[in-house]
Amino acid sequence: MYRRTLTYTCLLHLFILTLADDTLVKTPLGPIRGLELTDEETGKTVYEFRGIRFAKAPTGERRFRKPEPVDPWAEEYDGTEYGYACPQMNFEEVDDGSSNQSEDCLFLNVYVPHSVTKGEKLSVMVWIHGGGLTLGNGFFYDGTRLAVDGNVIVVTINYRLGLLGFLGIHHSAARGNYGLWDQIAALQWVQHNIASFRGDPNSVTIFGESAGAWCVSFLTLIPSNKGLFTRAIAQSGVAARYLSPGKREVQRFIQHVSELTNCSLDNKNDFIDCLRKTDVAVLLQAADQMQFVRENTLFVESLFGPIVDGELFPDNPMKLLEDQSSPQSQFLSSLDFVAGTVSQEGSLLYMSIMPDLQEHYAFDAMVAIPAKFICGAIISPFVDYYYKGDEKIKNAICSFYTSDGSEDDQSNRAADFYGDMLFNPWTRNMLDYHARPGEGKTYQYQVSKLSPYPTGYPYMPPPSWFKGAGHFDEAIGLFRSNNRKAIFNGTISDDYKQYSRTMIAYWTSFAKTGVPCAGKTSLPWLEYDTKRRMFMEFDDEIYLRQNWKSAMNKFWSGEIPPVPIDEDLKITHDEL
Repeated sequence: MYRRTLTYTCLLHLFILTLADDTLVKTPLGPIRGLELTDEETGKTVYEFRGIRFAKAPTGERRFRKPEPVDPWAEEYDGTEYGYACPQMNFEEVDDGSSNQSEDCLFLNVYVPHSVTKGEKLSVMVWIHGGGLTLGNGFFYDGTRLAVDGNVIVVTINYRLGLLGFLGIHHSAARGNYGLWDQIAALQWVQHNIASFRGDPNSVTIFGESAGAWCVSFLTLIPSNKGLFTRAIAQSGVAARYLSPGKREVQRFIQHVSELTNCSLDNKNDFIDCLRKTDVAVLLQAADQMQFVRENTLFVESLFGPIVDGELFPDNPMKLLEDQSSPQSQFLSSLDFVAGTVSQEGSLLYMSIMPDLQEHYAFDAMVAIPAKFICGAIISPFVDYYYKGDEKIKNAICSFYTSDGSEDDQSNRAADFYGDMLFNPWTRNMLDYHARPGEGKTYQYQVSKLSPYPTGYPYMPPPSWFKGAGHFDEAIGLFRSNNRKAIFNGTISDDYKQYSRTMIAYWTSFAKTGVPCAGKTSLPWLEYDTKRRMFMEFDDEIYLRQNWKSAMNKFWSGEIPPVPIDEDLKITHDEL
């Protein structure tokens, strides 16, 4: 009896040691110690490796330069604490941990399901966070549920934001796109190291939401990224013509930065050297986009975004995308691709209207949003900027988004315009481009189910007139939140838990096979093509539908000319 007990105890001890050793991973760069955590809801275990540095600190002389690979280490790396968020303007109301920030911020986090066995290679999903390219961080998104329910490895990353991540001055002194270079560096780290976590470097899917989805779609237009990933999911955002700032915006912006920092523009190299020595707080103040909102409007020119740099983008990205024969378009077509939106992307509208603007137009956005506001404060400056003030276009858009019904109907039409201006027609275009002949499969979705914690919760819940799922709702179906105030960590209904599991099953199936499927009995998600335009709708039930938002698409693709491509983006050899 004693011998049996001793044998059992030794075996148990050996088993525990084996599990404990899985929190120590030996990578080509050096050993990393992580955590073994149990999901309270499912009882499943995940290995989490936090705050792994994937590039050297982009500080001092490395500011406004491409990221440099991190040096190997010999001692055990502490992967039990999250790294800093990249510098950004804080939102006091929603503490996502970004107050713990530093320029030394190029960190990623890895979630590995406990169920992975020795010799097994799991597909990898790399998450790129949103936030308008000015806010957010990777550690806000807890990849535990996605990893354990989907049996995939999840990687969440940081990248430089705002001026530090996307300042480009059309000169060799600062070509821009540093945030994109950071994302590429993280993907290169995955290629070199993820096998140590039992991940498959040949099965990597990039996915992101909002500005993260913008980045995902722009990364699919960079042929040199071949081999870094094979699939992509763009959630509520794709490459769009308005996202790349032109020379006019750049010149005005750097003049503004020069004045606030006392860095002379007489010599571009000296100007950037001066900015490298300027305190981060001053740079954040100079880059506050609210300073560039036109008076009595809710319209701001694009300041930060992918820019023509002669390297990642030799020409306007949209021009390259639309040319089916371009290497950029060919690379996109080689990838499996999913793009989709929520049913009401315009939920961002009611949160964006400042009190003084509501006072100027004499309305309360939580009660109703009148047509005079949407026509005067958004549509008018939008047309002034992109269509040179064409009154015919201005009147057509205003008429299309004016309702003859109730105040609630008009408020939702106002939200419709905001969502259409930023997301919807561009999504249709990107899907059409990808569905052209090529190796990759194309899929579309729409999330219509309102999350338990809708946009703005709990500080600004949706107004009573608002209908549909709002911006960010699909991300809540995939992730929990590592938010310090735990605003998303309340009670969730069994119905929503099942919905979340189904959504995760489709997403992770796509990551593994290129075909989204939630099991043998699940509703088949048919491929998108330009004839039927099939899409999956995720609501209380799941439906396969076709011809998404047909009236909106007909209006923007037929009655209104496309937003012109800014030829001024083209830069000369001398500028580089």
